[in-house]
Amino acid sequence: MVKPHTISEVELRVTGRVSSQDRELALNKIRALCELGHEPILDAVVKLKVRPKATLELPSIAEASLNLNGDLVRAHAAGQTIGEAIDLLDNKLGRRLRRRRKRFEDRRHDAEPENRGHVPGYVERPHDERDVVRHKTLAMRPVSLEEAVDEMDQLDHDFYLYLDVDHDIDRVIYRNGDGELHVAPAVDGENLPGDTRPTIYSGPLVLNHLPLLDAERLLDHGNEPFVFFAESDNGRSQVLYRRFDGHYGLITPAI
Repeated sequence: MVKPHTISEVELRVTGRVSSQDRELALNKIRALCELGHEPILDAVVKLKVRPKATLELPSIAEASLNLNGDLVRAHAAGQTIGEAIDLLDNKLGRRLRRRRKRFEDRRHDAEPENRGHVPGYVERPHDERDVVRHKTLAMRPVSLEEAVDEMDQLDHDFYLYLDVDHDIDRVIYRNGDGELHVAPAVDGENLPGDTRPTIYSGPLVLNHLPLLDAERLLDHGNEPFVFFAESDNGRSQVLYRRFDGHYGLITPAI
């Protein structure tokens, strides 16, 4: 009898020079990870990329996306070689799947911060050649702060824009360079959770009210990976972020 969490095919997408052995290694690891879940896996996609630029510190990238009964669980990792990236991906995605299963069995979370490993470096691109090449519009349902952190972890993102159900405002949860969790904007008198996961701190970010062009300039000349801002026409919060290819990505809520 076929188990409800098994999947017969894993889609593999390859960019660059990846050997047949490394392709098979990635597929075998993802198939094995599918056994960790207790939910139907609707589809699975693995992406392997070797970037040709010799100046990049970590040129090899491995990514995976698992559709667990309608919820997307993703992870990515970078390494000196594609084999190293695949091993890091296996560790990160396995940890994420185990934590997801634990949440179903026990709503209390592991207080140990997740080791996120290496992330790919940004491609250097002149300011005047940068464009918004990806624009995602989100239908943001109201969620709690802890639910927002769960969503961010499942998607393997370093930040997550959400509508806070407790305060009815747009907020962003993010990790700083030390891996600590922060949320912005701050809410006076808020009792941030710290007993069921790594402590969440009130972040120093403020919501900048400025047009997109000024947000691009702010991102260009700062050291932060994203800008949290709102344009005057609708007042809803947006996130402009750096992409690994040197361009920008923009996340906006559906109005």
